[in-house]
Amino acid sequence: MEVSAYNETFELPAATADDSRLKALLALFEEMMETAGRHAEILGVGVRDLHPKGLTWVLARLHVKVNIIPGGGQPVHIATWPAGRHRLFALREFRLSDDSDNEILRASSAWALMNMETRRPARLDPHLPVFTRHPERMIADDFPALPPGQQAGSQASYRAVAADIDLNDHVNNTVYMAWALRSIPAKILRPPLTLEAAFLGEARLGDEIVCRSESAVENGRTIFLQSLQDAVSGRELNRLRWGF
Repeated sequence: MEVSAYNETFELPAATADDSRLKALLALFEEMMETAGRHAEILGVGVRDLHPKGLTWVLARLHVKVNIIPGGGQPVHIATWPAGRHRLFALREFRLSDDSDNEILRASSAWALMNMETRRPARLDPHLPVFTRHPERMIADDFPALPPGQQAGSQASYRAVAADIDLNDHVNNTVYMAWALRSIPAKILRPPLTLEAAFLGEARLGDEIVCRSESAVENGRTIFLQSLQDAVSGRELNRLRWGF
């Protein structure tokens, strides 16, 4: 099945000067996921198509390279497309740009089918068409395991509320990124920046989540390693690596 890029445009919400970069990044991530969901629906493989089969999509990996953080009120153009398969993952790419086609960010993501009863991965066949022709990948990443943190660092706690829960009855992937971003000093939250994220488990309504952060300097760049964990069991739910 041949597939082309799907395009949408949205306008960034206004934000105060103190948190403009944080809110803009979160808005970009949220719109990327929403646009991907709408494209999947058009292709007949959205969550509403999968739920009657007892299946759903879950984001497993995300790799983002941010060149520009636009200001509030600016239009952002999103292009997204499926880009084949890698192991049990379905790959999806993103390119975001401004009105002059300056690249805001590019991203590659890996999605897994999940059995909603067992909460375990399911095979892509026969539920996902084979896309034999598609646009290029934005980031060449085979998604190896991200390294764990090595030292104790700062810690912040969050609790999952109703607004954090998605159609799969667990915390939405963008909420993890929001919790992580709020634990990063605003003064270093500037492009160019990179994000690599691994989504490892599920949090449910009412769960308390601990975000542990540590920083280091590698080749002149500030690196933030973060781990989001269930406060009761210590189970790791999300691992992130930011580069600034």
